[in-house]
Amino acid sequence: MTKQSNGTMLRSERARILGYEPLDEGDWVTGLHPMDDLLRGERLPHIWCQGCGLGTALTTFIGALQWLEKNQDWDLDKVSAVSGIGCTGRIAGYVRLDSFHTTHGRAIPFATGLKLANPELKVVVLSGDGDIAGIGGNHFIHAARRNLDITVVCVNNFNYGMTGGQVGPTTPHEARAVTAQYGNFEYPFNLPYLAAASGASFVARWTVLHARQLEWTLRRALAHPGFSFVEVIAPCSTAYARWNREGRGLDEQNLGRRGLETMKYYQQVGRTVTDAHPKDVDIKFNAKGEITEIIEGEFLDEAKPDLKAAMDQRDEHAEKIWLAEKDAVDNRTEIPARKDHIQRAEVKLGGFGGQGIISAGRIIGVAAAIYDKLEACFTQSYGPEARGGAAGSQVVISSDPIHHPHPVEPTSMIILSQGAYTKYVPSLAPGGVLVIDDSLVELPDDHRTDIDTYGIPATKIAEEAGTSKAANTVMLGFWTAIVGVVSREAMRQAVAESVPAKTIELNLKVFDIGFEHGEKIKT
Repeated sequence: MTKQSNGTMLRSERARILGYEPLDEGDWVTGLHPMDDLLRGERLPHIWCQGCGLGTALTTFIGALQWLEKNQDWDLDKVSAVSGIGCTGRIAGYVRLDSFHTTHGRAIPFATGLKLANPELKVVVLSGDGDIAGIGGNHFIHAARRNLDITVVCVNNFNYGMTGGQVGPTTPHEARAVTAQYGNFEYPFNLPYLAAASGASFVARWTVLHARQLEWTLRRALAHPGFSFVEVIAPCSTAYARWNREGRGLDEQNLGRRGLETMKYYQQVGRTVTDAHPKDVDIKFNAKGEITEIIEGEFLDEAKPDLKAAMDQRDEHAEKIWLAEKDAVDNRTEIPARKDHIQRAEVKLGGFGGQGIISAGRIIGVAAAIYDKLEACFTQSYGPEARGGAAGSQVVISSDPIHHPHPVEPTSMIILSQGAYTKYVPSLAPGGVLVIDDSLVELPDDHRTDIDTYGIPATKIAEEAGTSKAANTVMLGFWTAIVGVVSREAMRQAVAESVPAKTIELNLKVFDIGFEHGEKIKT
């Protein structure tokens, strides 16, 4: 945060903007509410029910910000509050910050965009359990996984309070709700454990009964670099407490005291633990759905790079790689462009995944376009299997502009598997050239007689040289000599820049073996 010289002067300036006459005396002397500089008074009174804990949650949030402004020189103009839909979502409209009231379950992706667009912002998401863990649960776990530098404050009232009290993702098993009047049959999330398991680096929980501890924790959570998560347990006096013992249920004599009764109940079942693991802090309940234990405290405070820091580290690494690749491109060997006119040539390569069919097609395209200065289009196709399934690639080469990038009638084929032979050879143009790895492909009795067929034991040659993975390079050398659409030197240069550095020598060796084998056959 940008350092401010004096927190008191900043608050006085806020008071002036709001239309108050700033005085030297403190806010209590002037008659201003101590939180007037951060509350939108024009939108008060709020709409929350009597007995709801959201007022306390809001007070602790504002108190934490004021403390950070005063004691750590925070610039509150660089704090943004984001909320979704629900009772808690109203907080964004009550705070005098840059605030955004978003759609249901989408507060975190909105906050993600804010943070990535302006990393200087401190972005805080304030929303309910239904919005964050229910509708927006997927966004919650992925923001935590990335350790995005935002703070998520989830006010948990155990149900969808604003829409009538339906069962939510944190409603205790067997607890009652408007959509589960005979008891909830689903099991709830342990939100601190969900956050920690997803990758959050700061995790805590308090009830609104612990207002002072909650404010202290929010100070630390807001200042924490990385994804910080604070669960705030709050009573829902109108909906959840109506159906459950914690608020004296449907007892008409206590209708106006449900929030207070719930708070008393939280006091009875609450237990502060300083060294609990998040997996051990699930809210316990009995067979009737009554909450029997709420563990409170700070459970995780871990130092690890946040998303922006991790991105910066990768950027640094990527820049080194990019500069090396740029240097290689800038210093490419130049060879004379082809002078002879090349009619449209369509090359089809076929085999199975793992044979380097896609790589071989790309090498032909690089040789033709980069080194021989021809027009070239490369496309690829493969089955759902990464290894073992069908794989194919196509290259169209011409001295003239290529208006259609896909082969219409292949003029030559490179085939490395029996399946590819069966699938592709029928489409080879009459008079076309077929080159096969004859250590893997066996010609059938009805093999076409209207095409020229050449074979080389490519896999065997590659294995003898040191690795069967170079069989595709043997085939490239063989095809280059037989067809002659791309020059030998262009292909060698393309091979050298396309294979791993430690295998360049081996690949050039087997390429030359394949090329020489092809020349012998042609002569």
